[in-house]
Amino acid sequence: MEDQILIIFIGDGNQMNAIFQGAWDKAGACPKTKPYSNKEKKVEGMDNEMRKVEIEEVENAKNKGNEFGRLRFEVLDITNLALLRPDGHPGPYMNPFPFYNGVQEHVQNDCVHWCLPGPIDTWNEIFLEMIKKWEEQPRSEK
Repeated sequence: MEDQILIIFIGDGNQMNAIFQGAWDKAGACPKTKPYSNKEKKVEGMDNEMRKVEIEEVENAKNKGNEFGRLRFEVLDITNLALLRPDGHPGPYMNPFPFYNGVQEHVQNDCVHWCLPGPIDTWNEIFLEMIKKWEEQPRSEK
């Protein structure tokens, strides 16, 4: 029987509310077009605590999986990668002709969960490389 591999993504859109000026579904907007600097934005508070718990639990599961020998876990922590692309939302362009009827006072924006070229593609490329690494390495090196 082949080993089963489970890769867990950590990092989500909760921290993105701080990037938007208001919630995405309440006409929030994101004026950022460049990555945050290290000092400009940090993951803090509940987002940071949840990230720590998630990483700890995956490590616990990884250790348990090693005990049984057939289940392997890995973490892809996209938290800092998400902060590199605050511009990774479709903005008003989630609609084909957003300004057909003129420019509205508020334009609804959405975040990186949309399937657009950019951040999600980067995460998927990293994910694919992780899978390739696991396929190429003997069990004892993982």
